[in-house]
Parts: sequence; structure tokens; C-alpha cells
Amino acid sequence: MIIKTLNRSEAQNAMKEWVLNYPSLPEVEGDYLKIRKDIQEFNQKVRSECPDSIAKKDYYIDAHIGILLYDYLWRVPGFNLRAAANDDFWRYLSIKVIPDVVAERWGYDNESHYWSKPARIWLRSIWWYVHLSWQGDMQTTAKVLEAPCFTTDSILNLEERTGRKGTFINVYRYIMYYYSHIPQQVLDEYNTNTKTQQDDLFRIVMKLNTAKVMVVDPALYLGGEKEYVRSLFIDAGVRV
Repeated sequence: MIIKTLNRSEAQNAMKEWVLNYPSLPEVEGDYLKIRKDIQEFNQKVRSECPDSIAKKDYYIDAHIGILLYDYLWRVPGFNLRAAANDDFWRYLSIKVIPDVVAERWGYDNESHYWSKPARIWLRSIWWYVHLSWQGDMQTTAKVLEAPCFTTDSILNLEERTGRKGTFINVYRYIMYYYSHIPQQVLDEYNTNTKTQQDDLFRIVMKLNTAKVMVVDPALYLGGEKEYVRSLFIDAGVRV
């Protein structure tokens, strides 16, 4: 696969064309035609398997499509972390290749989730959510992400806490692991006692990490990154 991109101006024009011609899909060829078909198929698979009774349906869809998208793109020749870090690649994928999949989640004319706000580009967001949560394989990662403590807000909180010193990938993965294993009763009690609904444990731990990495290198912490993350939860008042 040759990595194709759309800059902001190109994406804006492509978005107008998509909206004007909706629901007709843009023309693509070669590898991207196969990519379109494959992602459409697992999108429908996830949606058909989503229980009607589930309370957090949007999160279920985001997490499970994210896991499949993550695994799928790594198996596409030519895809790499450089492409994953390129917002213009996600714009191309969102508008030119599978705009129908994005539309099924966010509507066909929601620009921020297609191209205009990088942190909100849906495909980019769910891919990086899985990358920052990765536990070594799809099954173990899915088990973590399926924990009832996580919501669509968790996706934003995990991705939007990049500090000035960058992102410590393993730290984020340990945070996700430990948080997913905290009993729901403990979380409910903790969150009830916080000052505002915006200060749940997950948000507090992410804020603590953002501040602490300015003065501490997690890899040099006594016990390494794993113990560094445990210290974040202890500082927040919860032992893990």
C-alpha cells in the first residue's frame, strides 16, 4: 500500500464533494479498494454482534472496531507508525476510502470527526486508543478495554494528555491495565467523593502523570514504569 494523504485544504474540498454526492462513495482503486471492503465487513460484523441491551453502545463500537482496525492496518504492507502519526493519512482514509463507515458512527457531514480536528478524527482516535492500551495481543487488549469503567470519555482522556516531553507508551498501557482491574465498587465510591463529576479517578491519574513526567522519567523510577504507574494511583488515593 502506498500511503496516500489529504492536507487540510484538500480534505475540506473532498469533504464537500462527499457530502454533495452522499451516499455515493468516492472512487478508489488498488489496495484501497480492498481496504474499503475489508473494513466495511468488520464494521458490520461488530455492529451485528453488539448486544441491543448494552448501555454503552457507542463505546462498544469504538473499542471493538478500534481493535480490528489496529490489527488490520498492521498487516497491510506499507503501514507503519509514521503513517499512524500522520493526520493527513487518517483524513484520506476517512473521506476517500471509508466515509460510509465514519458516517455510520458520526453522520455523513460531521467535519471534526473526518478531518478538521485531528484529535477528533474518529479512525485516528480509535486506532491510537488501542495502541496506547495494547496488552500484547488482541484478546488481552479487548479484555482490558471491555472493562465497565471505560467510556467514550476515556478515549479522549487517554489521547489528549500528551505532555511536553511526549508520550510514554508503556506508562499509558500500565494505566489502562491497572484501571481496568479496579473493582467497580471502589471506583463508584471514589468518584462519588470527588469535587466534580469531571474529577473521576481516571482523569485524576492522567493529570498526575502529565505533571509528574515533567520531573520524573518513568523508566528511571525505582521499579521501572510499572511501579511508576502504581505510584500514580497511590497518589490519587487508590492502591492497585
